[in-house]
Amino acid sequence: MLLQWTPGVLNRLKPSPTQLSRFTHDDFREQGERKMTPVVTGPPNAGSFSVLEQFKPEERLPLNLTAGRLDSFMALRIHPKVREGLANSERSKIAGHKPTVIQSLAIHRLMRLAPPEKRRAVLALPPQDLETEPDADYYQRINRRRSLHLAKPQRKTYLLAAETGSGKTLAYLIPLLSQLKEEEETNAPQIWNVRDTPYIRSMIIVPTADLVKQVLDIVKDMCHHVKLSSAMLTKDTSRREQDNMVDKQIDILVTTPVPLNRWVERHAHKNVLQHCRKIVVDEADTLMDRGFKEKTDETIKSCKMLETLIFCSATIPRKFDVTLRKEYPEAQRIVTPQLHQVPRTITLKTVNIADRPFMGQKNKALLATLFNLEKMFSSKATTHRVVIFVNKKDTIPELTRYLESQNVITNILLGSDDLEERSRVMREFRRSHNMDDLFIRRNGRYFSKSHSIEEPMTPHLQILVTTDVFSRGIHVVGIDAVLLYDMPYSSIDLIHRVGRTGRMGQEGRVFLFADKTEASQPWVRGLRTAVNKGQALG
Repeated sequence: MLLQWTPGVLNRLKPSPTQLSRFTHDDFREQGERKMTPVVTGPPNAGSFSVLEQFKPEERLPLNLTAGRLDSFMALRIHPKVREGLANSERSKIAGHKPTVIQSLAIHRLMRLAPPEKRRAVLALPPQDLETEPDADYYQRINRRRSLHLAKPQRKTYLLAAETGSGKTLAYLIPLLSQLKEEEETNAPQIWNVRDTPYIRSMIIVPTADLVKQVLDIVKDMCHHVKLSSAMLTKDTSRREQDNMVDKQIDILVTTPVPLNRWVERHAHKNVLQHCRKIVVDEADTLMDRGFKEKTDETIKSCKMLETLIFCSATIPRKFDVTLRKEYPEAQRIVTPQLHQVPRTITLKTVNIADRPFMGQKNKALLATLFNLEKMFSSKATTHRVVIFVNKKDTIPELTRYLESQNVITNILLGSDDLEERSRVMREFRRSHNMDDLFIRRNGRYFSKSHSIEEPMTPHLQILVTTDVFSRGIHVVGIDAVLLYDMPYSSIDLIHRVGRTGRMGQEGRVFLFADKTEASQPWVRGLRTAVNKGQALG
């Protein structure tokens, strides 16, 4: 019997979209027909690795037409003193640039609050001529004015969600400074009769002491020009400094949850948070997770006069999203279109260590990658920064010993080190060097001035070996490459590690090291395609 070649038969013989996608996949292009396994388009639905909430396009805010036309921060509706502070501070280079999507959207939305003088007029009695005003009206007006700062406000809650390296710190800090300055200058109800009383007006809560120091540097720089006060509180803050803080007026306190709660409990008789009206929970997906959630909730509940609560994060895990919808259903969501995407300025490559010439030797693959980066940057006179991420700190000693045996100089950043040591390592890593300052060149070869290694193999590379302690919010300008020595546990870890490079529109390179088992995972094989196509990770 002859086969009837009907249109239906022909359609069934056509390759499926999944089959077609394999021909554009990295593994197929690089290794020919040896690997013919169909692949998925990216990490979503990748089992336990996929833990991020998938936001629909309609849930992501498009850039407002008015905000989209802004060429600089100077055009935003912010307090003149804050605008002046941006122009004169170390952020002056940023101030002249066009605001990022999250900065435009967040500042536009957060500054919608009614002016303080209007909010005051709703509650305050009309002014009277003191000479003709009856005593009863006078005392009524004075008593009402004194009680205004104790009137519980209606709380407004926001979620700021944007990709890593998009400038979220300034997105919430600029409106915060503007509102604090407006209230101060207009003598708003919030600060009547407490102007000369020690109290905290607002707090920025972050998960680590390193982030406290980084955020405080930005806050102090801005507060110096805006004329507001700031302070920090971490586990490394001395007892004497903590006790002195109780007797001060602090406009912005940058802190971590555990030391803050201990400080509040120790000075419970003074109720130090009774006048705090604004809280920013930065890296909120971490602070609202099991390890920190109880302490974070305790702090929020302690602020009885809270009027503005901002959750800020680069990743929104599904569990965190459920918590927000349940406990803060009124939260206004400011979600950028690029959330959970790896920036398009980043080039990602998977290094299969099972293939030749590595044959399962991960250290050999790492050394070859560093050597190739060295060759790439050797034509330039300055050093280039590279970060190597591992999953466990126990891996670091053996890894660094191997690199040093191969004449590769490294810096090590561990969460178990004290803040002073971590700050020293970060200063060294951030420092920009001229090759002539670091090395002596003899017959075309470099010799280190500060290390016992006679001839470093990677003189143009400033290398940092670390764990996820460096992946959360730490901002270092000019990290050229990130090497994922260990496979990240989830898409959250992947996004935060990758986000250390390619920040604020800069180019970056990422190398993902995978063994034979890891490389066979569908989401790993499809990761580069997903990144290149700008797909959101799941």
